[in-house]
Amino acid sequence: MKRVITTLLMLGLCLAATAESYVPREGEVKFKMLRTTQNEAFREVRNSPFTKHFYSHPTYKIIDLDAAKPMHDYLGIGVSMTDASCWLLSQIDAEVRNEFLKNTFTKSGLNLSIVRLNCGSSDYATELYNYNDHKGDVEMKNFSIARDEKYMIPTIKMLKGYNPAIYYFSSIWSVPGWMKTSGEMCGGALLDEHIPSFANYWAAYLKAYKEQGIEIDAITIQNEPLTDQRGGCPATFVSAEQEAQLAGKYLPQAFKKAGVKTKIWIHDHQYDAYKRVLDILENKEVVRQIDAVAWHPYNGEPYMIREVKAKHPNIPMHLTERGPNLAMLDVQDVKWWADVVFGAFNNGCQSYCSWNLVLDADGQPNVGKFPCGGLYTIDVEKNTFTESAQAKLFRQFGPYVDRGAKVLSIEQPSETISAIAFQNPDGNYVVCLVAKNVPNKRQTLQIKYRGEYMLVSLPFNTWSMTTILIEK
Repeated sequence: MKRVITTLLMLGLCLAATAESYVPREGEVKFKMLRTTQNEAFREVRNSPFTKHFYSHPTYKIIDLDAAKPMHDYLGIGVSMTDASCWLLSQIDAEVRNEFLKNTFTKSGLNLSIVRLNCGSSDYATELYNYNDHKGDVEMKNFSIARDEKYMIPTIKMLKGYNPAIYYFSSIWSVPGWMKTSGEMCGGALLDEHIPSFANYWAAYLKAYKEQGIEIDAITIQNEPLTDQRGGCPATFVSAEQEAQLAGKYLPQAFKKAGVKTKIWIHDHQYDAYKRVLDILENKEVVRQIDAVAWHPYNGEPYMIREVKAKHPNIPMHLTERGPNLAMLDVQDVKWWADVVFGAFNNGCQSYCSWNLVLDADGQPNVGKFPCGGLYTIDVEKNTFTESAQAKLFRQFGPYVDRGAKVLSIEQPSETISAIAFQNPDGNYVVCLVAKNVPNKRQTLQIKYRGEYMLVSLPFNTWSMTTILIEK
């Protein structure tokens, strides 16, 4: 009997020490913990409090917020509203569409606050198209965005009602073929003689959208300028010399003439092409005229962009495209996406933009050769949406990080845990941890804040995403 009583007393002491029974004392650090796992949906969970006691176990790595330094501002996370996505959204019931967009672009859902538009046809469109197929019309007298008025512009305008602070930027895949060596939208290089025409085309687009009530904050001069995709989809090869001329001279002149104040971002291509960026930035007029460098993470590693940041610390950087790939869904889990998304922010990017907002289960509509999926998969017959692993990750931190927050420098806890930390403009902290499933191993770390420590034990035998919101 004595043994039973002793066991019950010990059990009672253990229960008293659990988070469910813990009542915070006055003066303690206030925090909230949110978690998603393989078998448990996004929810609030409890955790033991911050204490002055340090856990000296060597595997308990520390995320030290006291020592973390602000690296750069946070602009937000976003998605591409391609022609394909807008067309699909136009096919479903208005009530369902409106609720979906509300949940995606407000803090009740993902809190996406950046939208990438396409100037003419990308590879994710219902057809190949541009805005001026009149050969030789360098002054853009026949330029028209009438096609976009059918379903693209109405959909884009809807977003402003849900999030008036959305930051819009646009990218171009191909100018009309008559400006290129190929004579076609798919493949070919920009002709030197049509560099001014290219700039006038951009200016006409921005002016036309402005007249529709959509002011575009920035453009990337050319999507993936180092390749013409061998004619497999809308694409244009633009040399570094041509891009420097566009950025430093022709685009600013055309924008001024058109009365638009849109910012200019260069590159919009791979991490491993950072030397091309450095070459372009040797031109002092380019440095004076541009606002940012845009990156894609398909080739290379995020640390590569640090060399550009080191030489040009005052030029912002953004990651402008990466979404699900139908050929890689088996490996693109939440930890994989955390490495990509957090890697961009932790190495200098102020924003991250996914690719198509919605596509169907086969990655359609698609006039190109790449098997991409949507941030959400849409079933227009059933009026339903299925979120991707990337969307799950966005939901884990997007609603809690405000524009103007600082991305903080922290050490990564381990190879199996990806981490990122922000300090919001109000001084509060957001720490997000994404862990892969390491079978039969407990993954544990510490958060240090105001000289105190909190032990965080991640769930056993499952992947997990954990967000910790800490009051200043």
